[in-house]
Amino acid sequence: MAKCKVCGLEMLTAPGCTAKFMYAGGKRYERIPVGGKGDFFSDTNPDTRCGDCGAKKGHYHHWGCDCERCPACGLQLLNCDCENVYVEGGA
Repeated sequence: MAKCKVCGLEMLTAPGCTAKFMYAGGKRYERIPVGGKGDFFSDTNPDTRCGDCGAKKGHYHHWGCDCERCPACGLQLLNCDCENVYVEGGA
């Protein structure tokens, strides 16, 4: 099983990452939750989980998820061109 590097929770059983904010280019942004506006998942089923990190709809993707969008630029977070991207610790 895999644990999130930020919140330390088991990714496939926890509701989601506990880190609400991230930084990009020196600015603070609230992360986009699974199923939130701009997220890759638009399934209306409340039991939906991210296919990569296992976060439930309405919760934040676990850090490093392939499916998380960057709230600063809207691109895939792992491959965006934003500078100095990091997350505040969870819990």
